Parts: sequence; C-alpha cells; structure tokens
Amino acid sequence: MSREIRLLVRVDDAGSSWSSNSGCLRACTDGIARSVEVMMPCLWTSHAATLLNAHREIDVGIHLTLTSEWDAVKWRPLTQAASLTDELGNFLPLLTPRDGDSRRCLSEANWSLDEVSNEFRAQIVLGLDMFKNVSHISSHMIRHFKDFDARLGDVISGLCLEFGLDDDAFGHGLPRIEGYPKFPRETGHRVEAFLKQLDELSEGTYIFIDHPAVISSELSATGHVGYEDVDDDRVTCLETLISSAVREHIDQLGIQLISYRDL
Repeated sequence: MSREIRLLVRVDDAGSSWSSNSGCLRACTDGIARSVEVMMPCLWTSHAATLLNAHREIDVGIHLTLTSEWDAVKWRPLTQAASLTDELGNFLPLLTPRDGDSRRCLSEANWSLDEVSNEFRAQIVLGLDMFKNVSHISSHMIRHFKDFDARLGDVISGLCLEFGLDDDAFGHGLPRIEGYPKFPRETGHRVEAFLKQLDELSEGTYIFIDHPAVISSELSATGHVGYEDVDDDRVTCLETLISSAVREHIDQLGIQLISYRDL
C-alpha cells in the first residue's frame, strides 16, 4: 500500500491490580498493544515487574500518578506529601472536577509543587529500578498534565532530561483514535467499531489508549459511582485488542504497530 499508517496502541494502569497486569501483558503478547504504562504507587507493581521484565520486547512507561480513583482500593504517595492526600494519607480521587462527580479534586486543594516534583522523581527512580525496559513517562487520569497545571511542564521535562526518558505527559501531538464508543460494553460491537475506524485512517501516526484487564473477583469489586461496570469495560477492551479479526485487519491494511521507542 502506498500510504504509511503507524499505530501506537498503549495500555494503561499496570501495577494497579493483578487483573490489569495480566490484561496488559496479554494485550501485548496476544494482541496489538506495544506499550504498557505502570503506576508505581500501587500494590501490584512487583507482580507487573515480574511479568514485564520477562518480555523485554514490551515498551514500558512510568504512568505518573497523583490520584487514587477507586472506592474499594486506595494507594498513596511514595514520598511524604501531605498536600496531595486526604486525611487517611491516600491520593485524592480526582485531579480536576467532573460533571456529576462530587468527589474531591487535587486542583481544589492547597497542593505543593515541590511535593509533586519530589513524588514524580520518586516514582521515576523506583520505576527505573524495578523495570528493565522503561523508555518514557505518561500521565494517569488526565491526557496531559499541562491540562492540570502548566508549571508541571518544566518539572517533567527536567526529570525526563535527567533520566533520559521520552516525555509523553504533555503528548507527542499524535491524533488519538477513539477505537470504539464507551457503550455498549460488548466485544462484538467494539471489534466492529475498531475495524471501521482502522479503515478510515489516512497516512500518519496515531495513538490508541485503553485499559485492558482479565476477569477476576478483584476486578468485579473495583469501581466508583458512575463506573460500576469496570469489569465489563476492561475485559471487553482486552478481548477487542486480542481479537483475531482486529489483528488480521491491521495486517491486511499494512498498518505498522509501533511503541514509544519507535518515536
């Protein structure tokens, strides 16, 4: 084919659960994902390292984290960072306000830029110690940290320069494809929508981001108000990414699957 189309499929939230770790790995080994983002403050990072360090071909990103969004499981900063937490020492649920969501937001708290900087440094240092194939950093629960506070640009750029990492916390400017609508949470519908979107791509480089997971009682107990069906969402995401129809269509269209390393 005469036009060159490149697609970076990134899967997020490894480290947050056994289900997410297993889903992210399968999305790469059996599917079309090429980059995995790991949340360093979470409880399952050691398990994620065991899985991903055995697959050096998988590109890993440090998923800089300032929020703990689920009701049934929480995580907290790696550093002493009281301005970033609730009264129990956990990260707040949200960075910025959402319509219809009354949970607490970091943007409305008296947060410290120095504490954010120290926390980001700690997450990067730990990530580089634990994972053998880290190439970049990214941001959790917000597409780019500049949407939260532009001052973080200098902080993150400086850390990336210091540690030799690619910076995607502010984005590469890659067009982000939707892939499939949020609803219905049904694999067949998602596969069909993904195939259609692939057909519509013109020459260029694109990114698709989602959160695959395998089913477990742990995953079914995870959620928050407005997102109680997290298991249906994330399992059908994985089933779409490993779908033989999607993989074969990508081959037929001559789409090149890339990671951040290829950028």
